[in-house]
Amino acid sequence: MDNSVDNNSYWSQDTLTFLYELSSIINAMDNSSHHCADPLKFITQKLNGSASIIRLVSEEGWMDLYASHGMSNEQVTDLQHTPIEGSLFVHESRSIKEIRRNPASTLIKDKTSEVISIPVRHHGHTLGVLNVFIPGNQFHLDDETALMLLASGQHLGLAIEKHRLENAAKQKLIQEERNMIANELHDSLAQTLASLRFQVRILDQTLQPTSDYMAITSLEQVEHGLDEAYTDLRELIAHCRVPIEQQGLIPSIERVVSKFKEDTDIHILLQCECQETDVPANMEMNIYRIVQEALTNIKKHAEAHIVRVLLNSDDNGNFRILVENDGKGFDITSVKSKEGKHLGLTIMQERARHLGGKLKIESEPEEGTRIELKFQYQREQAE
Repeated sequence: MDNSVDNNSYWSQDTLTFLYELSSIINAMDNSSHHCADPLKFITQKLNGSASIIRLVSEEGWMDLYASHGMSNEQVTDLQHTPIEGSLFVHESRSIKEIRRNPASTLIKDKTSEVISIPVRHHGHTLGVLNVFIPGNQFHLDDETALMLLASGQHLGLAIEKHRLENAAKQKLIQEERNMIANELHDSLAQTLASLRFQVRILDQTLQPTSDYMAITSLEQVEHGLDEAYTDLRELIAHCRVPIEQQGLIPSIERVVSKFKEDTDIHILLQCECQETDVPANMEMNIYRIVQEALTNIKKHAEAHIVRVLLNSDDNGNFRILVENDGKGFDITSVKSKEGKHLGLTIMQERARHLGGKLKIESEPEEGTRIELKFQYQREQAE
């Protein structure tokens, strides 16, 4: 029998139907966070398996979990980042020898099942491995089944590579749009603010000898406000220009905390207890803006002496970000009844919803304020 994956002259109708249905499921996939979930479910059911995973080779030389079906949270956590030894298929022989059978206990805590390992390839390059967990010794492996599974691995490899290229193109488009916005802001609003700052300074110097104290004070407040607006705009432009892949959640938070230290005499403490911070750029931006708005409100209104910013996450991808201060606080009920006058807080709530999380604001007059953001993100959901 010809062992080529692409030669289906001698394949049974069942095998051809299997590959056709798998191909249809893959073609119907969108670019959502649940990429490859449906093909994994289909393959698992057809092989009478209990669960399945796809692990890909990372740039650091590890096997990272890409997608899973039927796995518990504990198993997903254990398989998130595993050694590469013994996981890859070096030679592409396209035969029954390429399909490995091992006790499931080599990957998970299960002594009653076996794991079938199938290479996931694209144009001869091994991207990773598909593992299907099958209870007992129910799996019969012959040449045709082996070639069917190898073809399945190639179908998945094509889908994964297509998904990667689509995301790379999307990220490039996002960066181009960010650069365009940054250029427009620089050429229009930034130049206008710079001109206004210059004019106000000239006016201040002109009126100093003749104007009264209140007029000079008001003018200096306007000048200070323009300086703050110009600084914030320059920071926004710089943030837009930084390539997305060069940013990160912790550096973003450190940046806004450092800016707060420079602008105020308030003592601020940053505590980072994150296990995993590799969140997508769109999520990072929303988190950054929530923290930035919270600190801006503290600077303008709280009259605080101490501020604490806490970042916390666990192995299940649950994130918690806390910003609290010992300032004068405010009446929450009054804020909720005047949402139009507190647009910043409303936007923070909207950003939290975009993250799929919740934003909790606690405050009492003279009792300080506590803002807590909770959301969930796991690497296998990404892109």
